[in-house]
Amino acid sequence: MPLVIGLMVAAIVLAIAAKRARMPYNVALVVGGLLISMGNLLPGVPPLDPEVVFLVCLPALLFEGGITADLSGIRANALPILILSTLGMVLAIGATGTALHHLLALPLWSALLLGALLSVTDTVSILYAFRRAPVPPRLSGIMQGESLFNDGTALVAYAAIASVVAGATTPSVPMLAARVLLASAGGAVVGLALGMLGGFVIRRTEDPLAEIMVTTAVALASFVVAEQLHLSGAISAVVAGLAVGMSLRKQVSPQSQVAIHSFWEYATFGVNTFLFLAVGLTTRPETLRGYVPETLIAMGCVIAGRAVAIYGPFLLLRLIRPAEAVPPRWQHVFIVGNIKGALSIGLALGLPASTPGREQLLAVTFGVTLISLVGQGLLLTRALKWLGLFHQDEVALAMSEQRGRLIASRAAHQELAVLHEQGLVPRAAYDHLRSEYQVNIARAERELRRLNEQHLAQGAKDLITMRRRLIDAERTALQGARRSGLIPEATAEHMLAQLDERTLSLEKVLHGAHGEDAGVEPGRKAS
Repeated sequence: MPLVIGLMVAAIVLAIAAKRARMPYNVALVVGGLLISMGNLLPGVPPLDPEVVFLVCLPALLFEGGITADLSGIRANALPILILSTLGMVLAIGATGTALHHLLALPLWSALLLGALLSVTDTVSILYAFRRAPVPPRLSGIMQGESLFNDGTALVAYAAIASVVAGATTPSVPMLAARVLLASAGGAVVGLALGMLGGFVIRRTEDPLAEIMVTTAVALASFVVAEQLHLSGAISAVVAGLAVGMSLRKQVSPQSQVAIHSFWEYATFGVNTFLFLAVGLTTRPETLRGYVPETLIAMGCVIAGRAVAIYGPFLLLRLIRPAEAVPPRWQHVFIVGNIKGALSIGLALGLPASTPGREQLLAVTFGVTLISLVGQGLLLTRALKWLGLFHQDEVALAMSEQRGRLIASRAAHQELAVLHEQGLVPRAAYDHLRSEYQVNIARAERELRRLNEQHLAQGAKDLITMRRRLIDAERTALQGARRSGLIPEATAEHMLAQLDERTLSLEKVLHGAHGEDAGVEPGRKAS
């Protein structure tokens, strides 16, 4: 117990220090953990347990990433996310492993295994950075979506390659590719089924505490069940989170949504704190010192492999689907943002003791993860600013603030009416609070009108955003009518296709109005 309290105190101090120093809290925790380990300030800290990482931490983080993800953003960027999490991951492992094979003189399959270890991105760092960074929404959406799904591909590839290195299976590229494809698709099916089941139960529970328990069960079960079936638990957890999140937004009361999201926000903060501290506490400088040249070479190989995995697929995307091409400046961010984390270390620690060259694989993985978390974690924000992608739109910020006040005040006004009808609020208190919220609503509406009149471009952008949301409502209604048999299948397909065309037209208008979102370099005109 004293050790747990000591770790909590260390985490609190480091989190406060990171905020004061304007440093990413994950970097502060890793560095702080390393200093605690070197100073032996918390003796008796157990090593990072791979089972805890895989069976508790990873499902929770991936499920929370899915439940809070912008589903419309993932849907709109499905093609680049799919390409990066499949072809991109294969290229990353292949290119990194090949470079390691030649430069470190590792056996080919051992080099590919190390490439798989170092191709996993730290989902936490990406989500943390881009939820708070004022960057183009499409760039943020693609990076967050890729970070959620590429872990699944990497974990399946890691397991397949590790079995080859251990001599359990015969090396065969087609066999490995089939295993990765089957595990990924199967994991998605398991996650979707359990996520839909969880959403069904939540809609009929009407108790926030029970609903939180349901989401926890779905998060763990989706991962464990998929793993037991030799499928991708990571992809299963993400898809389950997406399915549950969609149910929450559409069919669950506001009180339950707040309770569930608050729980998962705290849970993932606790898990993140434990993982980042554990990375620093587990890292042994004396071990890393023996492999400094190999670690630096491996870091260069990881960057080169990531470059192949980004520029190649995005070039292919530009050729096959020019409308969804990603600007070159955005592509550079994928290189700098390729941050490693506790998952790579957990995978390395999980290697069997009989794995050839295990000590070197472990030391290099620890070294690269430490350099990546600290170096790239500190450089990411600066790189975004240097590339001109980190900007704050003051008008949009003012509008969003007034819109938030309007939404909050209307929700409170409606809840007040319900409480009054149930006899829970006295008449005098009801009249006072009702007039107060009406004033807030009128003030927010008046300020929004003023901003819209003074900034027509921003107002037009907001109108397009609202139209996209209305189209989503039309699509949901049509799909419901099709399922219930109110309209024939052919009619539904035709009308849904028309909605897709309208959505694409709005996307083009929106991107044309914003050169950054459309990938137009500042100072140039789109041809």
